[in-house]
Amino acid sequence: MGICNKPLAAPGLISYRYWGLYGWIMIGATDHNDALREAKRSVSYDVTIDNLQVWDGSKYVKVV
Repeated sequence: MGICNKPLAAPGLISYRYWGLYGWIMIGATDHNDALREAKRSVSYDVTIDNLQVWDGSKYVKVV
C-alpha cells in the first residue's frame, strides 16, 4: 500500500486527501470544511469538494 493510500492525520484529526496538480495532498482536519480550508493553503487555484476524499476506516472515499 502506497503512502497516499494510508491515513496520515495526527491523533484527534480525520485523514483526508485532495487531488492537486502533482498528486495527492494529504490533510489532517477536524471536518470537511476544515479539510477544504487546508487544501486551499496548498494550491493556487479554487478547490472543490469533488476532489476531496476522506478515510473511512479501510480506504479513502469521495466526500460527495
